[in-house]
Amino acid sequence: MDPGRLTMDERYINVEGIPIRYVSKGSGPNLLLFHGLGEFLETWSLNIEFLSQYYTLYAVDLPGHGLSQEPKVSYTLDFGTKFAISFMEALEIKHASLIGHSICGLLCLNIAIKFPEKVDQLILVDSASLSGKEAFYFYRLVALLNKVVAQPTKRAILTAAKGAFYNPDIVPEELVNKAYQYLTMPKTKDALLNILRSNVEDKSIKPEMLMDNNLHLVSSPALIIHGIQDRVIPVEYVQDACNLIPEAKLEVFDECGHCPHIEKANEFNQTTLAFLMN
Repeated sequence: MDPGRLTMDERYINVEGIPIRYVSKGSGPNLLLFHGLGEFLETWSLNIEFLSQYYTLYAVDLPGHGLSQEPKVSYTLDFGTKFAISFMEALEIKHASLIGHSICGLLCLNIAIKFPEKVDQLILVDSASLSGKEAFYFYRLVALLNKVVAQPTKRAILTAAKGAFYNPDIVPEELVNKAYQYLTMPKTKDALLNILRSNVEDKSIKPEMLMDNNLHLVSSPALIIHGIQDRVIPVEYVQDACNLIPEAKLEVFDECGHCPHIEKANEFNQTTLAFLMN
């Protein structure tokens, strides 16, 4: 994994007054990658080269993450959805397939429900909000991230990253270094605390952050990819979602935690491509 190789391809675009960093590569149908909470576009480093052989691929630093700037607004689901649509419009992307990791699985679900004409296919990677049962796990994830942000040492970041992998020995050092670079930026800390304040109250996430009652409204073909040993969002919490989303397929990866696009990159890339090209 070499996040540095993406530097030459990075671009900036103004989205609703916010300077946003992204990378674009390849040609063909549009494919957008949305990283998880506290992450950054380099987390897709092992996927961009492969998938961009077949698609025009866009990976973005979400507002307040990576090198994108922090807007002075509440980071609600509605804000995230409006941002994603505005990002597409700024790049004149009329429709695309979406891949969302963790909390951005929720974001992509909301886009697919509210703007179905914008979404060709949907891939949810260890996605949050597929079950109402997972509220506690989502809160625990946000609380853990909040703790890391309060003291963003490399040791704390490495410990948190190891908890997201089945095999903690393969956590990429480059990934930890990038996370340390970004998490020590004051604007990143402010953004993540904003997310916590905007979506969690009384030690519980707000009801609009759980999508299980709306999954039947997803009209796009959907692929759910999940690590069997995910300790953040247990796999049993997503299995029922396949019966609720009309055109959904579930692929589980063994010996894999919360980040299959990193821990099982080759398998993830092949599974993603097969679904998209079907």
